[in-house]
Amino acid sequence: MNANTLTNRLAGVATAALLGAGLLGLAGCASTMVPKETRQSDSSVTSVVQASLEANDKVKARQVDVETREGVVYLTGVVDTEEARREAGRVAWRTENVRGVMNDLTVGERTVGNWLDDMLISSKIKAKLIANSEIRAGDIDVSSSQGVVTLIGRVSTSSIRSDAERISRGTRGVTDVRNDLLVGMARY
Repeated sequence: MNANTLTNRLAGVATAALLGAGLLGLAGCASTMVPKETRQSDSSVTSVVQASLEANDKVKARQVDVETREGVVYLTGVVDTEEARREAGRVAWRTENVRGVMNDLTVGERTVGNWLDDMLISSKIKAKLIANSEIRAGDIDVSSSQGVVTLIGRVSTSSIRSDAERISRGTRGVTDVRNDLLVGMARY
């Protein structure tokens, strides 16, 4: 790849990433399907897990994306070793108020290009979800790691759950979709 091609690719991805960040801000991540107290607890759990990962010598915290929904911690990203993957899961499990851990970390090497591609994929999917009037995009978190998309959140119908997966699978660069969307109001 020559320097001009690389520069154009990086500029396009940077623009898409900024657009995606803006779209995420507009859509918000506060699910209307989950009580405010649960969302606050989830936010606190995410912060504690992130801080614990940063303090852990076996895991490079910057490689791990942490999201908590209804007490379940979702770990996505690419780590260097299987030991780091397992340790990140253990750190999450040891955190107070954690009801479950979905360890979707993969082991391998994540290049800047892969990272930018994943940001672009997530941004494209989020933009498509926002554009769909049937879907409350703020109820769905989207992450991508090496082209594998994870959908997390709670939606009102199974039809919306299926539509979000269909939209994700139809997005260029997506190799697989893990649909962890729950259906219906949270009951506590």
